Amino acid sequence: MAAHLQATVPACDAAARLRAETALEELLTNSIVHGKARQRPLDSVWLAARVSDDALHLRYEDAFAPFDPVARIDEALLRTANPMEQRPPGGLGLLMVFRLADAFRYRHENGRNRIELSFSGRPIVASTGGPARRRSVDLGA
Repeated sequence: MAAHLQATVPACDAAARLRAETALEELLTNSIVHGKARQRPLDSVWLAARVSDDALHLRYEDAFAPFDPVARIDEALLRTANPMEQRPPGGLGLLMVFRLADAFRYRHENGRNRIELSFSGRPIVASTGGPARRRSVDLGA
């Protein structure tokens, strides 16, 4: 999917594409693990990408059981209320996707889950952390 994204929108802002690739990896992982894609071919997953209005727009679809990720955001936010060492593992991937994207929309249509995401060219913020420089993305937290 990352190769398809790079081939489809090669002139896309690098920061937007990095955030989009990270979000796509999480969505695909969720499709495989929770959507039972291991039992069905991955050709049930579909991706469209385009650039307009200075933003990268994605449409991710799968043909697995209906699952509304927006309904789970509050649940994920509740997990973050406790200190990290008191949280059960997992359950934050959709929150990460929600925060990486500038726009996030879900609907179930014609037997398919459809997630539409937009990523603007927000800058990647460089920070120093000791002798090596790290790059981090502002998640809007």
